[in-house]
Amino acid sequence: MSQPDPTLEALKKDPQAAKLLGDPTALKALLASPETQKLMNLLNQKAGSGLQSAAQTAAKGKPEELMGLLNQVMGTPEGASAVEGLQKKTKS
Repeated sequence: MSQPDPTLEALKKDPQAAKLLGDPTALKALLASPETQKLMNLLNQKAGSGLQSAAQTAAKGKPEELMGLLNQVMGTPEGASAVEGLQKKTKS
C-alpha cells in the first residue's frame, strides 16, 4: 500500500485548496488562466530547466528552492501582479 502524499494531505487541510481540489472544472480554469500562464512564464524565465527540479524537490517535501524562485518572481511588478490576480480568483 502506498503512503499518502504529505503535500496533498496538507493542501486538503487548507479550505481554499480543498475547495479547488474538489472542483476539477474550477481547478482547470485556474490553471488555464492568464495569471497562471504569466506566472509560469516568469518562473521559466527565471529558473529555466531548474524549475522542474525545484518542483520535484518541493513535491518530496522540500519546498525551499521552489519558494525561493517564487519569492524572486513575486518581487517583480509582473510577478506580483500575476500572484495578486490568482489570489483574487481563488477567493471567489
